[in-house]
Amino acid sequence: MISVFATAILGIVIGVAGKAIMPSKDTGGAFATGVLGICCANLGNSMGWLMDWWPVGSLAGFGAAAATTVLGLIIYRGFAAQAQ
Repeated sequence: MISVFATAILGIVIGVAGKAIMPSKDTGGAFATGVLGICCANLGNSMGWLMDWWPVGSLAGFGAAAATTVLGLIIYRGFAAQAQ
C-alpha cells in the first residue's frame, strides 16, 4: 500500500517539476499537471507489476513510473499545442 502513495508522490513531484521546466500557456495549471503525473505514474508502475516484470515497490517500478509520467506530459503537451 505504501508503494501506491510513494508512486503518487513521485508523480506529483515529476508533474510539477515538468511544469516548472517546460512552462507554456497550457490549459492546465500545476494542479492538473500533478494529477496527470499521479495517473501516469500509477499506470506505469501497475503495468509492470501486472505483467510480472517487477515486484510491488521495487526500484524498477518507480523508474517506470517516472518514465510514464514524463511520456504522459509530453503527450499532453502535444495535444494541448494542437488544440490552440
